[in-house]
Amino acid sequence: MLKRRAKAFVGASVTAGEPFFAYVAPKAPHNAEGQGVPISAPRDRHAYDGLKAARPPSFNEKDVSDKPPWIRRMPRLSDANKAEIDDRHEKRAESLQAVDDLVAGVVGKLKNKGVMGNTYVFFSSDNGWQEGEHRLDFGKWRPYEEDIHMPLLVRGPGVAAGHEAQKLALDTDFLPTFTNLACSASTPCDTQNWSYVPDGRTLKPVLKGNATSWRNAILLEAARNDVNVPNAPAYRGIRTVTTNTTTKRKYVKYSNGSKELYYLKSDPHELTDRYKAASPPAGLVSQLGALKTCAGASCRAAENGQ
Repeated sequence: MLKRRAKAFVGASVTAGEPFFAYVAPKAPHNAEGQGVPISAPRDRHAYDGLKAARPPSFNEKDVSDKPPWIRRMPRLSDANKAEIDDRHEKRAESLQAVDDLVAGVVGKLKNKGVMGNTYVFFSSDNGWQEGEHRLDFGKWRPYEEDIHMPLLVRGPGVAAGHEAQKLALDTDFLPTFTNLACSASTPCDTQNWSYVPDGRTLKPVLKGNATSWRNAILLEAARNDVNVPNAPAYRGIRTVTTNTTTKRKYVKYSNGSKELYYLKSDPHELTDRYKAASPPAGLVSQLGALKTCAGASCRAAENGQ
């Protein structure tokens, strides 16, 4: 149904000769209502029989003595836990086949209507998902890379095929990006009269491959989480990228006082919390403080470490 509606909207908009914007948000691979697992279309229910979740070094982590108390209380995954993780992973992959069909249908409609060359397509997700990393058998909301590090795929005019930009992007970038891409001298946008200044920034320079400077840090934050992991406290943190002056780091401060510090370039799976061995650099702490309270233009300054 969602594919049909999206294709119909594109077709009607092109026929009317109007610029269009479509936000399409399929439910997959979320669990189906009343079910503990995603439900795929009948045609896809055996597309990935036997598929297993990845087993990175952080899977069923053996030594969590350096982790916060709420992780240390987690037992190691049993064989039954692992089987459940794999079963859910298989069903998630199968449920996503309908999303692939949706994307193919919409892109095909854009091509058939002759507007693919003048249309941007963005594909992303709101969050990641735990599949056994650090003993966490499912869920989100945590500050670990599996939860926060989502790819953003874009195709459109001026976006080089196969280009991969290692830049930090946020959901708050979408509004200024879409506005920037849609506006031109012939179709201006009256952004001067906006009632607020967005926290994000336009991704257009990144997409065009001519970004001369970019943010070096983002804010991580989540409310208290009692789903699956009782007493997991709220947190705020900062995640940086490698630049000429800093290395890729993550510093997290929980509401109960626990802290974590990771050097992601040498420890991409977050196996060794460095906080006990070394306090976070003062600059990282102050930048986190600025990110926690920023708004509008001050967020861009805080993300740049200014």
